[in-house]
Amino acid sequence: VYEFHHGAISERLKSLLNGFNLSKVCGIAVTSSTPSLLKTGERYDSRVAIVTAARHFYGKIGAILIAGGEKFGLIRFDQKGNYHNFKANTSCAAGTGSFLDQQARRLNLKNVEELSRLAFNNRGAIPKIASRCAVFAKTDLVHAQQEGFLLEEICDGLCWGLAKNIVDTIFKEDKPTDPIIFAGGVSKNKVVTRHIQNIMDMKIIVHEMSHLFGAIGAALNLIQELTPTSKLQATTADDILINKRAGKSY
Repeated sequence: VYEFHHGAISERLKSLLNGFNLSKVCGIAVTSSTPSLLKTGERYDSRVAIVTAARHFYGKIGAILIAGGEKFGLIRFDQKGNYHNFKANTSCAAGTGSFLDQQARRLNLKNVEELSRLAFNNRGAIPKIASRCAVFAKTDLVHAQQEGFLLEEICDGLCWGLAKNIVDTIFKEDKPTDPIIFAGGVSKNKVVTRHIQNIMDMKIIVHEMSHLFGAIGAALNLIQELTPTSKLQATTADDILINKRAGKSY
């Protein structure tokens, strides 16, 4: 299940759990970004969980691009598939899912899905909208409206600006090794994915459950702990500890 809570985290969570048969749940796994209101001892680092899910579905990974509601970043692996490093954006929301959510509200759209749909259907010009700052983006957005750009063109411009910000921030180094897996809520935005691919001239792989990789990876890690003989292709904390001793950040 994937739903927006709009600030009412506890209430929304209780509502969602009503749709599950909790008598059949043998364990609960959460990521490090999960609010403390959910009481559970099985908590896994968010990036470790995403790596676990990506390796489970694909095995070989060159890099994982993560773009969620709060942050975005890139996990790189070496030629042998071992963790190499991680680079993320600053605490600014520009370039994240919350940025598009905010702009969708400014355009009086129902939600970010409608923004994405309009952008996907655009066949016209794309206005330049500064996505590095939400304040500047508002100014550019109003200017684009005054210039007569259509709504779908403005939506496409917002998606392009977000994609450009992601590329400029975390792809400054050499191109990562193929394949690049896209995870997080923004990965479901086909227009942002398309723009990143065009800017980078590289193919990006998006799984149908890419927005759920954190939850899936946490569950896989818990299953591996509960069944030590499991052959699940999962990431253990040992991989991260080894890299920490080698001076690599995570």
